[in-house]
Parts: sequence; C-alpha cells; structure tokens
Amino acid sequence: MRYYLLRHVDQTKSPECGCAMLNPGWCHMRRRLESETVLIIGRKGVTVLCDDGEALEVKPGRAVLLPAGHVHQGLAPVSAPVSYYWIHFSQRLDLDGEQRVFLPKAVEPKDAEALFVDEREAFEKLQDSVVLPQLLDVHSHAAVNNLCAEILHEYAKPSFSPLVYRELVIRLLLELYGDCFRSAKKNIDESNGSQPQQPLVRQVLLLLEDELSNPNASVKFFADRLKVNADYLGRCFKDAMHISVGQFIGQRRVELACARLRETSDDIETVAAHCGFGSRRQFYDEFKRRTGKTPANYRTQSAYIGVNSL
Repeated sequence: MRYYLLRHVDQTKSPECGCAMLNPGWCHMRRRLESETVLIIGRKGVTVLCDDGEALEVKPGRAVLLPAGHVHQGLAPVSAPVSYYWIHFSQRLDLDGEQRVFLPKAVEPKDAEALFVDEREAFEKLQDSVVLPQLLDVHSHAAVNNLCAEILHEYAKPSFSPLVYRELVIRLLLELYGDCFRSAKKNIDESNGSQPQQPLVRQVLLLLEDELSNPNASVKFFADRLKVNADYLGRCFKDAMHISVGQFIGQRRVELACARLRETSDDIETVAAHCGFGSRRQFYDEFKRRTGKTPANYRTQSAYIGVNSL
C-alpha cells in the first residue's frame, strides 16, 4: 500500500470535478497531470486503473488517489457500466508573488500506519497536512457520497461560489483522513482478538445499520437488545464517538435519506418511512436542520450535477 502526504490542505484548490458514467468498452486514457492530483470515489461497477505500475481497482465505496506527476491509465476496457465521482485538486501557496505547488509526497507505510494510531497526536504533528493511502475502503461511505454530491452541485449551479466549493473539497479530504483512523482502530481491535466478542460500541453501530428504518431505534432499544444498562451504553458510545446515540441515529438517517433522494424516485413519505422517520413533519424538520434544505429542494438541486457519459 502506498501512502501520500498532502501538505497545506487548507490551501486546496480544485479546478474541476464530475461524475463519470462509463459504458462497456470504455478505457481510461494514458496521461500525466503535472500539478493536479485526482481523487476518485467509486459509485457503481468496477474498473482497474494503473498508476505508475500499480494496479488500482475502483469499486463502490472505495477512494483512489492518483497523485500529480504520476502516469495513470486504464488497464482494460470496462465490460459493464461503471460510475464514479472524480475531483481534480492541488495545494498551492502564493509565496513572494509566485505560486508554489506542493505535490503529494510519498510516505513509508510503517510511518503512515504509526501515525494513524493516535488521531490527536497526528493532528498536532502534521498541523495543516494529512496523509492518505492510495486506496481506502471508506467506512463512512454515506457521508463521503453526500459530500461528493454537494461538491458537484456547488460546481454546477449558476450561482457557483468558489469559496463554498473549496471548503467542501477540503471537508472531503478531511473526512477521508478521519476514516483512516477508524480503519486503523478496527485493524488493531481485530489483531487483539476482539473480533469474536466485538466491543459494545461496534455492536451498536452494526445493529444500527439494520435498524435505521425502525422508528423505535434509540439508546434504550439497543441497550435492551444488548442486555446492558441504557445509561452505561450511552456513556460508552459518546466517549468513543463524541456524539450521543440519538444524534448519531439522526445523522445516519439523514445521510441515508440524501442517498435515496438522489438515487431513487420514491416520494417523500416513502423515503421518510424507509429512513426510520415517524412522520413527514419529523423527516422535514430533521432534514432541514442538518442540511439547511428541504428534502424536495435537495432532490431538485442534486439532479443538476456534472456528468460525463463516455
């Protein structure tokens, strides 16, 4: 696994982005971008790219980094439809009147993996930089997909704001960076033999994904299922996740609703019920509070994103 240091993430610039919709027979061209790195987030189907001799499989829920200065291309034509988000970006600083581009810098795997052990120490050490693997199977895929959709919507709308667009791209990079720590913690837990008897918080997270459509899902509901005290479970969850069980349930339900509003034609009541909201009003209030938009406005805006059909 290759890892790369992205310096001065707060100075990230992104000239373009899109959503590729690729038909069978398509194969990525061979090219080398001198100053722009490409971030790909898989949506549907599978394709394989080659980056400086390294085969990289693009698939749903996976982030792939194609660093500036590298030669990348498709290894073979796709045999079935493929879709992925793509974003070009770079980190640039104006130094003494001249633009300086900070290219991704390779990091030794052992150094990168040691960094992901302690999130607080990593942020203190790297400050305004992040380290990302070239391949990352994203745990928070709903949040990442929603961010990608927001980025594409902002890029495509007539009242495009470069500042809002840039901040969204930075948020995406930081979300992926945070996911690295979650992956590292999962690997440590498994190597310590905690897989057969999963930690309490992880059991809640797994149960929650199956119960998102259940309007009765709550800290008491999960405490009863796991046969533990509800107050104790709530404290454990907040210590680990820095958010209450109820807040996390609301967040995940809205993330799921965003995906269904973008990707299905289900009416608002059906989406609300599927995502565990007890009523249309509850869904409307929670969705507006978290996204700043009504469900109908979000669906309309999400329809206008950059799409490349090849």
